[in-house]
Amino acid sequence: MKFKVYLILLSFLLITINGQSQTEKSVHFKNIIHAEAGGIGGYGSLNYERVVPLPGLFSISGRVGLTTVRVYDFINRFNPDLLFPVTINGFFGKDHKVHVGFGQLIANTVRANHTGGSPTRETKLHTHFAIGYRYQKADGRLILGLSYTPMIEFQENYRHWGALTVGVAF
Repeated sequence: MKFKVYLILLSFLLITINGQSQTEKSVHFKNIIHAEAGGIGGYGSLNYERVVPLPGLFSISGRVGLTTVRVYDFINRFNPDLLFPVTINGFFGKDHKVHVGFGQLIANTVRANHTGGSPTRETKLHTHFAIGYRYQKADGRLILGLSYTPMIEFQENYRHWGALTVGVAF
């Protein structure tokens, strides 16, 4: 299980290495901070994304986020459930972009221990996909997006999610 998490994080770091394949002299902000309502983080998440421009109208990005569903566990003790969406996206377009992506939601949640009933923390992976639209001018900082983000929970149950994204590039 830890090997999968390390592999995902290593893939994210490798994808964010600064590529120099862009030939035209235009402004491209490569870092993005965005809030996502709905989507793979459940009710919402805060995300960091690193964009790597490719030749033409293509680009790719690696994204990692953070959210929580419950802050207190079932015995009313501060013990938050932590969700980390990790995604690789591909984009096509100049100001109006179509994107597709996939990744894992790393869910570190608190459950009741089956033998004693005490809180115990467990980590599960949930596969997710994304297809959607993003607006960002090539020299602009505002990011707006709308996506369909289905998820396969516990690698068994298919769930439909949608996401609305608002962010800033720097």
